[in-house]
Amino acid sequence: MLDHTNIAVLDLTHAGIIIAEKFASLGFNVTAIDVYKTVDEDILSGLLSEYGIISSKYPLPVDEFDMVVSPAHLDPVYPMLVAAREQNIEIMTHHRAVGFILSIIGSFDNATVIEVTGSKAKTSSASLLAEMLSMEKKVVLHTSRGLELWEMGYSTILQLGLSIAPGSILLATDRLNELGIVADYYIFEVSIGLTGFADIGLITTLEPDYLIAASSSKASDSKMSVLSDGGSEEVFFLNSRDRKALDKAGDNNRKYFTFSDSEEVEADLQVHFDNGNIVIKYRYGQGDGYFISSLSPNYNYSSYATAFAASASVAIRMHVSMENILSVVASFEGLQGRMQEKELSGRKLIDNSNSGMDIRSAEKALDYALRKLAISGSVIMVLGEEAAQVCEGLPPDNVSEFVSRRGMDIGQLILVGERMQGIDGENVVYALGLEEGLSMALESSSKSDIILSCVKCFR
Repeated sequence: MLDHTNIAVLDLTHAGIIIAEKFASLGFNVTAIDVYKTVDEDILSGLLSEYGIISSKYPLPVDEFDMVVSPAHLDPVYPMLVAAREQNIEIMTHHRAVGFILSIIGSFDNATVIEVTGSKAKTSSASLLAEMLSMEKKVVLHTSRGLELWEMGYSTILQLGLSIAPGSILLATDRLNELGIVADYYIFEVSIGLTGFADIGLITTLEPDYLIAASSSKASDSKMSVLSDGGSEEVFFLNSRDRKALDKAGDNNRKYFTFSDSEEVEADLQVHFDNGNIVIKYRYGQGDGYFISSLSPNYNYSSYATAFAASASVAIRMHVSMENILSVVASFEGLQGRMQEKELSGRKLIDNSNSGMDIRSAEKALDYALRKLAISGSVIMVLGEEAAQVCEGLPPDNVSEFVSRRGMDIGQLILVGERMQGIDGENVVYALGLEEGLSMALESSSKSDIILSCVKCFR
């Protein structure tokens, strides 16, 4: 790798800029390609003046490069990728590039680094794990909610607004260095895969799977690639339902532990619910265990089953006492925008608006709201997106199909976002944003109704 002196970094939109800057600061000759032509010219000029990074908004010949760094989701027919494959020039993902950079700069020496990826439950798993670990150690947590410091079960926000693209780990690292913060554990939520740098890799679930890279590959394959090219000492925690991840880990002789959100699926740790209680069973080297704890009634705890199983699995392995694990689980009341039950001006609000929200979770939330509904009430649903670029947005076709199939179960449907304007249905109105949608829901609801908020947005 150190012989690769000339590097092309593709895609500056998804935290590629920081990857390019870090490679340049390590002494490599870097050329940055603004694949989507979205980066301001002033920023590109700054890359040249501050780091000596030449940039282009168009593909360049690959002959002069020793390596091409590209995100896992980039269309494989992008000309520079096609040429690199034809000329046997190494192509490295953004994930692996971040892992390589971290291994050189050594920011987390004498600490345990944990990375979390998956199709669902990433933020909730990482957040629960941070709180569990913080009962005994100092923890830094980076998720779609922001960069946080956790101590003794309490968090302090250090910075908001960072994405979970792999390159954002480098931005978080810089911010921690600026603040002079050192922790015992660093937990990073990462989209579509892991960097291979961490001590522990947690894959919450590979389902639902979806296509990336112009529908040429599956997201699950990107998330699992670390099982073959990650660090040899990394320990993995895998969902027992993800058979192909277990098979790949076995084929590559990786050390891993399993967790399950059902007592019917065998795993090293199982979670299930019984009359408002959580039951945790585990079998690890230090022995088997069986614990029961009550749960708060202020959120839909069943929607956190995977997160409880994943976080407890890692926490037990990190020797957090079961007393501390259960105290976190028992006091947990859901994350903001993830099936929290609240009150909004005298109305019951089920808040499921977050960056990972999709049409499946919206339908599950509707089913949950209907079960909680009073006989005389109806569900007032706010559904849509505040930004189409949040994790690829909420496809209008999916919303249209949902409206035609489930519209009769909804008393008033308020669709949020410009892309939803063409969707028709009975009792359908439109709002530009989440706050406007909630205001409209208040105006059209009575105290016997439930307001259900399912808007894809950064929170």
